[in-house]
This record gives sequence, structure tokens and C-alpha cells, in this order.
Amino acid sequence: MSPISDELAVPVLIVGAGPTGVAAATMLAQRGVDALLIDRYPAVYPLPRAVHLDDEVHRILQGMGAAESFTAISESRMGLVIVDNRLRVMARFDRTRPVGDHGWPQANFFDQPELEEVLRENLARFPGTRIQGRTELVSYEQDVAGGQRAVRAVVRDLDTGAQTVIWADALLGCDGANSTVRQLMGSSFIDLKFEERWLVIDVASPVPLDVLDVAYQVSDRKRPATFMKVLPGRYRWEFRLNEGETVDDLCAPDRLSALIRPWTKDLPFSDLTIIRTAEYTFKARIADRWQDRRVFLLGDAAHLTPPFIGQGLCAAMRDASNLSWKLAAVLPGGAPESLLDTYQEERWEPARALVRKAVMLGTAMSGGPGFASVLRRALLAGICRVPGISDKVLDTPSPPLAISRLVGRDKDRPLPGTLAPQPWLVVDGVRRRADDVLGNGYAIVTVVVPDAETRLLANRLAAPIVLITAAPVPNNAVPEVDAVAVDSDEILLGWLRSGRASTVLLRPDRAVLAQSVASDRHLSLADLDPLVAASQVDLPVPS
Repeated sequence: MSPISDELAVPVLIVGAGPTGVAAATMLAQRGVDALLIDRYPAVYPLPRAVHLDDEVHRILQGMGAAESFTAISESRMGLVIVDNRLRVMARFDRTRPVGDHGWPQANFFDQPELEEVLRENLARFPGTRIQGRTELVSYEQDVAGGQRAVRAVVRDLDTGAQTVIWADALLGCDGANSTVRQLMGSSFIDLKFEERWLVIDVASPVPLDVLDVAYQVSDRKRPATFMKVLPGRYRWEFRLNEGETVDDLCAPDRLSALIRPWTKDLPFSDLTIIRTAEYTFKARIADRWQDRRVFLLGDAAHLTPPFIGQGLCAAMRDASNLSWKLAAVLPGGAPESLLDTYQEERWEPARALVRKAVMLGTAMSGGPGFASVLRRALLAGICRVPGISDKVLDTPSPPLAISRLVGRDKDRPLPGTLAPQPWLVVDGVRRRADDVLGNGYAIVTVVVPDAETRLLANRLAAPIVLITAAPVPNNAVPEVDAVAVDSDEILLGWLRSGRASTVLLRPDRAVLAQSVASDRHLSLADLDPLVAASQVDLPVPS
């Protein structure tokens, strides 16, 4: 890769080339916006970190063109067991559905370096976007007099010390918990009152361990823990470090062997390969400000969540999905600057809700001894026998987007800000995932033949109109729509009925922008927020 020059201009500068940064760059490139990514590391960080993605994020990967490649390097899990310190089962929750509402398995386990390689290979399809390793951000300014672009950033080559000025229309901070961008922005973390030191151990075994094909949560006041099979032959343990303990204390061969023996049983410790041991301080924090005009925070730079529900990377990918289409709409000058303000408006509260959910589980794992422990076991045993409770416990749907100028919900219109499900549809005899039918831009989904106002809205937003039916209809029987899709399982149809809608307008991120109500079966520009109606009609929409 050729070195960057002493001064250059790029549409978007992204600090951090991990999964969040590469995902944001990919979704921008799909919409015609190039980016330069810089990162302190020369290549993909080689050691495992995140190991889990849910079905919603698998769907985001699908939109990026990377779903099948990710499927090839991942495995799904169908359940969770909560055990005590002797691995006695307190409760077991098994998923009853092989896939979630978003059309993919709900729990996907992987090796992060492999995920990052997949994402980078996928990004390579867009030659206008590139990654520059061994480079760090030094400073940035905005609205510099005489500058042709909004942001003037200074970056430094970590090998030579040479500094380069980069002019950009926007700057994305995807640079993790110790974000330089956040520090330069002057944003501060709000403490959500959880901080614990944990030991994370990644191990390779020459033979499969005799364990359930589920994730384990050890509920123990003295030593709460997590265990999971990541991939064939690959396992992860997480143990809380108690006060005064160090990683070296627990990683001494005799201590470590004793910690993991309940799972390894008679397998000699010497047969295992320790891939990595690391101390993490699990924190619950959220930045008070995610945006400074054209500078944005995403992922761990914006929020930190304990890993107990496996949503850290998921939340980061949702950030990228929410911001990328808006930024791509604004940069060419088609949409108003105020559209960018909806990023934090929509994502801040859902991110905080997920952090709090993780804190609740972490707290439950270290609950009290004695009678409290017995009571907890009895309650869990009773809960897991309730029909349908397993899927409710295991499902981790993203909370609806918070109210913003793009999200207006009320009792008559409950769907705006929620994600549409993604079933399999049949179009012209071909079975396809819903998003592959709808495309990556706006889309109108309806159960009624659209009127002239709806078609006008569709034309101005370059949104295909897809008529959803429960049974096939003759080809070309409904010329007013772009496609007739058969939803034989009635997943979309049932979702529309539950939301009392006959027609919805979906945003590029598949959240509902507007819906009809029972008394008004159709949609028009008048149904949209003034920001959308007045300004978004000329947005560039990807093919």
C-alpha cells in the first residue's frame, strides 16, 4: 500500500480499522462515499477479543455483502445454562427457533481476527477506500477558514514520526475505549455504576470437551464466570478477579488447571494450548456527547458494556448502520445537516438500555450465598418451565430507536423506529431474503395496492414498492408495484397486523420511517416528518 502524502483530502476519515470502522467504511462506500481508515496496528489485531454477534448484526453483514463469508467462519449456539459453582444446573434456556426475526441465527460465535479478515476482504471491493496502518490521530479542527472540507486532521506515522494534514468532510472515531477522538472532542463518559476486573482465557484443545453446546453462566458470589465453546477446538473462559488477585496469580498452571477442570475433567492440562490470557476491566459507561458537528463517536468510543449478554460489538455495528446512510445522504449536499443530529438522538438511549441489561445479568451472576442462592435456583428452575420463556430470555432484540425528528411514535403508529423483520420471500418463483428484495435504500412494504400518493412518495425517494401476500398472485397482476412477494409464513404480514399498519416506509437501515394507520391505508409525503418531506426527497439512493 502506497504511503499517504504530506497533505491530502478525503471524503471521510475513520480513526480505527477494527470491525466498527471497516463496517462504517463499507456502508459508506456502498453509497458512493470513499473513506481513509487509519489504525495504530499494521494489520488485523491477531488475538481474539469479541466472539459473539446476534442475528440483527448478521443481517447488517448481509447488507454489506459479507453474510455468507461470515457464516463460513462462525457457529451458532442454541441455548444458555446458568449453573452454580459446582456446575449444577440452576436453569437451562434453549432456543426453539433456528433463526431469529432478522433471518439469521440469534447467537453466532467466531474468532475476531477471522471476522476482521472477512470484513477487510469485503471492503477491498471498493478501491476508493483504503486502510493506512501504523498511523494515529494527533489533532483535529473544524470549520477552518479557507478550508474546502469541514475537518482538518493531523495524523502521525508511528514508524517515521512524519505528520500529515488530512482534509475531510467528516471524521469518525471508531478508536475504542481509550478513544483519542473522544478526548479531543471533549466528551466525557457517564459512569453507569459497574466496574469489575476479569480474567479472559482463550484455549485450544486437541479433543472436543465434554460440554453442552450452549453458553455457561456461573452464578457464584465468590467466583462468577462465563464459559463458551467458540469454534471447534476453541474455548473461552472468563473469571472475575477478586480484590488483590492478579492475572499471574490465576494463570499459574496449578491455579488455572483447577479453575477450568470442571469443564476439562480428565484431559491433562498440558494437552491444552493457551492462546491468550488477558485482564479486562468490564465497565458500564456511555459518552455524554457522540457528535461535534462533523465528528462522530461509534462503538466503544461512545459506550462500554460488560460482555455478559454479548452485545458490545453488536451495539457498535448498529452505530455504524445508523450513521452511515445519513452521512452518505448529507455529504453530497442532498440532505440537511440536521439529519446528522438524529444519530445520537436515536442511538444513545437504546445503547444505554443494553448496557444496563448487561449490568443486571452481571450483578445476578454474583448474587448472595445461602438462602438467597437457594431461592435464586428455585426461581430460575420455575421460570425456565414457563412455555415460551426461553426465547424471551435469550432474544436480545435491539430496543426501538429513541424518539427523534425521524422517529415519531404514538399509540396509533407504534412501528416507527422499530426494525422490520426479515423473512424469506418468494418473488417470481425465486426464494430470497427480504432485504435482498428491498435493496439497500428506502423501501415501501404494503399489503394494499398503492395509490397515486404512495407511488409519488416512492418515486421521489427511489424506493421500490413491494406488495406482500400470503399466497402467489399471477405475474404482472399488480402493475402499480415493483414486486409481489409471497410471505408464506406470514412473518411480515403478522408484524404489519400487530402494528396496525397496511403500509410502511423503511429507511436504509431497515427501521420504520413512517406507517399508515387503520383509517389511512396509504402513505404520502404528508405522513413524513417535515425534515424528511422537505429535504430527503432528493437523497442519493444506492442501487
